[in-house]
Amino acid sequence: MPKISKAARGKHRWLGLVFSENFLRIEDLKEEIGTIIENISFKLYDFTIDGSKGSCIIKIKLEDYDFVRSKFYEKSKEIFSITSSGKIRLVRLRISDYFQRQIDG
Repeated sequence: MPKISKAARGKHRWLGLVFSENFLRIEDLKEEIGTIIENISFKLYDFTIDGSKGSCIIKIKLEDYDFVRSKFYEKSKEIFSITSSGKIRLVRLRISDYFQRQIDG
């Protein structure tokens, strides 16, 4: 069976999120993200807790990107988006830089 071409797989965006210590459990975080973005399909990656703040990356469809970004901007006081890209490697790098600046600053 032939592989599906890259173009046929659909486009997506990776969003780097930072959240408060109120979400120490991944299940709580997933539930809150689902509530904020009104149950748009997403996958959660790189859930990490570092002291009083945590971070994660979510993968969403490209067509949902503008809506999801606006929802994090409007609704959430405890979970916010700090970066996004079409490449997860860049989001991981930017999250790492963000936390490094918090330590240095």
